[in-house]
Amino acid sequence: MPTKHSLYALLLGLSACGSHASDSSEPSDDAASQLPAGTSISSNLERRAYVVSERSEELTVIDLDKLEIVAKVPTGGVGNHMVELSGDFRKVFVTSAATDEIITVDAESLKVAGSIPVTGHPSHLTLTPDERLIAVMAEDTNEVAFVDVRDEKETHRLQGFSTPHFMRFTPDGNYGYVANIGGDTISRVDMREMKVIDQIGLDNPADLLDDQEEGGFADAQIAHDGTLYAAHHASGKVITINAMTGAKQTELPVGKGPWVAFAEHPFRSLELRHVVPNFGDQTISVIAGQTKKPEVTATLPGDEEAYGVNYSSLEPDLAFVMNRVRQDVAVVDTRRGEIVERIDVGGNTETASTTPDGRYIVATVSNRNRVVVIDVPTRKVKKVFDNVGKYPWSVVIPKGQNYCH
Repeated sequence: MPTKHSLYALLLGLSACGSHASDSSEPSDDAASQLPAGTSISSNLERRAYVVSERSEELTVIDLDKLEIVAKVPTGGVGNHMVELSGDFRKVFVTSAATDEIITVDAESLKVAGSIPVTGHPSHLTLTPDERLIAVMAEDTNEVAFVDVRDEKETHRLQGFSTPHFMRFTPDGNYGYVANIGGDTISRVDMREMKVIDQIGLDNPADLLDDQEEGGFADAQIAHDGTLYAAHHASGKVITINAMTGAKQTELPVGKGPWVAFAEHPFRSLELRHVVPNFGDQTISVIAGQTKKPEVTATLPGDEEAYGVNYSSLEPDLAFVMNRVRQDVAVVDTRRGEIVERIDVGGNTETASTTPDGRYIVATVSNRNRVVVIDVPTRKVKKVFDNVGKYPWSVVIPKGQNYCH
């Protein structure tokens, strides 16, 4: 699998003449000057999508009511990876992985407000349930840093990880789980004591393969019944854990080279059916989690790389799989166990986010510098935004289904 760090090496080379993108359409220092003619900034901070581009500096802001780009904020970042928001949505935090910092943006003025130094190649961000801290994955130093949202300073840093890739929390915020993509365990963190208290891995050491750079766990998502699902890439297994107690429950064989078991989303009404893209054998596994013991109920044609799966409360039986190489979105009926449709997006999809009302899926089409808005009820592309920076990478929507890769 191609690694993210190879892209960052390219970015660092491009940044030798400065931290800003060098094309002729580089944004000015005034975010308002990036508004298309006739548009205005919405005061509703919840009805937005924030898009970071991996090979250019701008943060693109889309008004989801008007379906218009309302700003392209010049962040000055290099290798921007992901966005996280404060609990009141007034602050936007952007990881600039190649410059070891988090860029802060004021969501009301849509201008850069400052930066927070975070060493170690910061990538993914997660807001704690109490909305006080943001967990930052420092991949190069095998650490997790915690940044105070109000004071905008790093307050804690934990060690003992192996390329930490994503952190998820129990609803009460007492425990956090870190997926180690460079190792073979899920790290359990006591957030009250601020320390790692357990490493949860596979039963059989023979399953632990050391010859893959990213052969471990890419994410550890917690379903609304409190069960954590984590796919181990090298072994082809998904482990389940009781997130509250930390007790491991089962290991479930899926396809070869699974990426993530997509089990966490904001739609509480959906049945517990989770989708796992398997890169190695180009399949999709559907896991029924509502049964006494989780089981694979369907194995469907997949893709070499499918970094995202989205759900919607408006279509609770469907999953939308972002097929990067096939350059489409597969619509999977998780109840019937079949692909019912494919949505052509005209390029490779990386990630997407679903709006909290379930109506739209906002997806990056990275090799086309494009973002598309898929209307879930009709399963059609409703809006296309071109020239969204260089290689738009990830999307975050307030209260939406947010993830990264």
